[in-house]
Amino acid sequence: MKRTPEEKLLNPKPGSKIAAAQEFGIDLSLLIKNIRLTPQQRVDNMQKSMRSLDKFRREAEKWRKLNRDRTRTRA
Repeated sequence: MKRTPEEKLLNPKPGSKIAAAQEFGIDLSLLIKNIRLTPQQRVDNMQKSMRSLDKFRREAEKWRKLNRDRTRTRA
């Protein structure tokens, strides 16, 4: 009987690459959480992450510009 990807992650065979990753400290529970999602849910999560990253980049650019302007006025 063939094991599902979730079963392989939950109970990796000794000596397997999954077992090695687990021993190295990789959090397999995050992979399990993702494979339980539908493809659409994965896409939605990725898009949400991309929007958050884009917002962070815009805020960081505002902060850099503000501090660059402050530095110029002090000189």
